[in-house]
Amino acid sequence: MNEKEAGKGFNRSTGGWLLRQRRIAMTCLGFMVAASIMVAGCGTAKKGSATLQQAPYVIALSQPAGSVPGSLYALSPTTGTVQSLSLGTGAIPNSMLLDGNNLYVVNAGDATISVITISETTSNIYITDTNTIQLPSASYPEYMTVTTVNGMHKGYVTLNGTNQVAVLNLDKNTVLGYITITSYTTWPSSFQTHPWGIAMVNGKVMVANNGADYAASPAPTYTQPAMISVIEPASNTLLTPVTTTTGINLQAVEPLTQTGFAVISSGNYGAVGGYAELFDNSLREKSAVPLSGGGVGIAISTTGIGYVALNSMVGYDTVNTNTGAWITTTDLTQQVSGLSGFNLTSIKLAPDGTLWATDWQDNMVFEINPQTNKVIQTFKLTEPAQDVVFVY
Repeated sequence: MNEKEAGKGFNRSTGGWLLRQRRIAMTCLGFMVAASIMVAGCGTAKKGSATLQQAPYVIALSQPAGSVPGSLYALSPTTGTVQSLSLGTGAIPNSMLLDGNNLYVVNAGDATISVITISETTSNIYITDTNTIQLPSASYPEYMTVTTVNGMHKGYVTLNGTNQVAVLNLDKNTVLGYITITSYTTWPSSFQTHPWGIAMVNGKVMVANNGADYAASPAPTYTQPAMISVIEPASNTLLTPVTTTTGINLQAVEPLTQTGFAVISSGNYGAVGGYAELFDNSLREKSAVPLSGGGVGIAISTTGIGYVALNSMVGYDTVNTNTGAWITTTDLTQQVSGLSGFNLTSIKLAPDGTLWATDWQDNMVFEINPQTNKVIQTFKLTEPAQDVVFVY
C-alpha cells in the first residue's frame, strides 16, 4: 500500500502520514480539559468551555476499571499529550461514533446513548448540549451506525441483550422503535441472535450477529451458519439475511473499498478460529480468509488493504480484501515491552492514513504506520482502552 498514491504526504518526523490540506472540523481537546463535566450516566445536561487547541486529535474511549468510571481522552498525535474527561458512574461505554459535531457514546452498562454536541468559536470550544437517549434496561447496546432517510437523521444501535436493533431519530434524540432480529428456524430454541457489529453498506443496515447459545455448557457456544441481518432503512424492515460459510461469532461488518463488505468473526474459544469473510454487492461470499486468532474489527484502506484486530493477541492481521489473500500478522508485543499479550478491542484508520488500535488489557492506544506495521507512539490510559474516533 502506498499512501502517497492516495494524495497524502509523509509530513511528520514520527513517521505519520498527514493530509497536505487539513480542515479543522472541530476540536475536542478543549472540552476535554473542562474539568468535572460529567457527560453520561448523570441524566442532566452540562455545559462548559475551554481554550481552543489546534486539530488533529484522537478521541479515545475507555471502560470502567473497578470503581474508576470510564472516560473520554483527547490524544494529540503531534505532542503525544493525553487529557481526559470522566463519563460518570454506570456508563460502561462500549463504542462511539463521531458524526458531524455530534459524538455518540454507546453505553452498555446503563443502556444509554450519550449525545455530546460540540461547537466552536475562534477562541473556545463549547459543550452546548449533552443529551441522553435511554434504551431498555439490560438491552446492552453495543455499536451504532447512522444514515439519512427522507430528510431524517437516523441511528441504528445493536442491542445484544434483547436481540434487537434500536432505531433512533437523531434530529430529536428520541427512540423511534425496535427491530427484533429473528433466528433461523433451524436453530435450537436456546440460541439467540445477539446482534453486535453494525454498518451501512450500499444503503442498507448490515448487522453482524453473534448467534450464541448461552444456555449451553460450557457456555457460550455459537452456531453455523452465522447470520448477517439486512435492514431496509426506509421502512425499517428485515430483508433476507446473509449467511457465512465458515465464520461463527460475528463481531464486525465493514464496507469494502471497491464493492461489497467484509464480516469479521471471532470463532469459538479456539475450537474454531476467526475469519475475514468477503462478500460482493450481490451478497455472495467471495472468500473466507482464516485469521491468526479471533477477529474483533477491521479497518480498510483506500487501496483495499484490511487490518483485522485480534482479541487473542495484542496484534492484527493484514489481508488484501481485493483478492482475499492473507498477508501478515503484526504482534505489537514484539515492539512494545510489558504488554499482556492479548485483547485488542478496535482498529481504525485515521484521515491522515495512520492506523490506531486499542488494547483493553493494557489500557493502551497505539498509533501505527501501516506501511511498515511499526508503532509510532503509544498512549497510556487510566482504564481499559475500548475505541477511538478522529477529529481533523
